[in-house]
Amino acid sequence: MSTSRIILSTLLASAAGVAIGMLFAPQKGSRTRRKISEKNHQYSDYLADKFDDLVESMSHPLESIEDETKRLAGKANKTAKKVASEVNAELK
Repeated sequence: MSTSRIILSTLLASAAGVAIGMLFAPQKGSRTRRKISEKNHQYSDYLADKFDDLVESMSHPLESIEDETKRLAGKANKTAKKVASEVNAELK
């Protein structure tokens, strides 16, 4: 199981625990619903930030792979041109 799934599962389980705890707390229903709504917004913002961090952290390795691929393609192109010119020189 990936780290991001474990983190997400833990956060969702925590949110569910908080919500259930609030439902059983001896408070007025309107106050409990307001607290649940506030927590929902807090967790939503937190999860959105974590998702953005995850996307950003995954994009950096892809960018470096792309750069390395371009570098190797350029090197292969140079080598191919060199070999082609050597072959042409030998054939003449």
